[in-house]
Amino acid sequence: MRIGIIRPYEVEFNPGDVLDLEEAIRRRGHSAVRVYVDMLEVRMGPSGVEVRHAVGREAPAPVELDGALLRHLGIFRDFEQFLYRVWAVRALEEAGVYVMNPVLPWVVAGDKMAALMTLSKAGLPVPPTVVTENMFIAYRAAGEFGKAVVKQMRGAMGYGAFLVEDPDVAFHIFSMLVNINKPMYVQKFLEKGDGDYRVVVVGKRAIGAEYRRAAGWKSNVAQGARPEPAYLTQELEELAVKAVEVLGLDFGGVDIAETKDGYYILEVNPTMSWQGFKAAVGINPAEHIVDLLLEKIKR
Repeated sequence: MRIGIIRPYEVEFNPGDVLDLEEAIRRRGHSAVRVYVDMLEVRMGPSGVEVRHAVGREAPAPVELDGALLRHLGIFRDFEQFLYRVWAVRALEEAGVYVMNPVLPWVVAGDKMAALMTLSKAGLPVPPTVVTENMFIAYRAAGEFGKAVVKQMRGAMGYGAFLVEDPDVAFHIFSMLVNINKPMYVQKFLEKGDGDYRVVVVGKRAIGAEYRRAAGWKSNVAQGARPEPAYLTQELEELAVKAVEVLGLDFGGVDIAETKDGYYILEVNPTMSWQGFKAAVGINPAEHIVDLLLEKIKR
């Protein structure tokens, strides 16, 4: 079988993860094909929709895949560019290619506001959060929370997140965001000790958990947190599996904070990087992800 790995041509955020997936695919006797989302051609006409692929000046050739793994859609410089890449992957799905994770749930899970709305509606514990374009509303939320985190709605790896304890300091951040037409995502800071958990779920089963011991207030490995193996309690597993299921994903990395009031789901990452998890826990998620995709294809 031909298994595609969908990613942008321009940049690869976590090359080790792609190499793990390619190796897992080849070990199972199949071909790994890199599909660059920014090099696709979606052709529409009376006979239907066809997806083709070309790199550089190559002549576009039909994309022939049995299944695909969606790694990333890249860095977006324009809203229409974002929409094009989403619908280009959706065109592959419409053509009968099973894409994992499916692109529309991938979009929801990668959007912090949409994901938290979905999780909250399902009754799962999420931190108190306010999202708005009105900086006075954001200012009041920062004052209400006392200690708050200001994030990008589609940010990753902890980059661009602010911790604020004074709403007047936060107001300057909000003024900047308003000037560049960005909404304000204000979340109550949770007192969670010196880190949080990342639970990796594949196919409605948690395959393991790590504790990310933070170097500062951010628990992202990219920000210096140290991953350690963690005991997977029944409650942690149930929360993580339910979060992935509610968002319609096949797999994901679920970030969970433990506080004196219990667990809170911070995020569900549909494009998780697992190099820290693999080193700490000794489990390679790529093996489980590829096996799940092959199962889906055979169905």
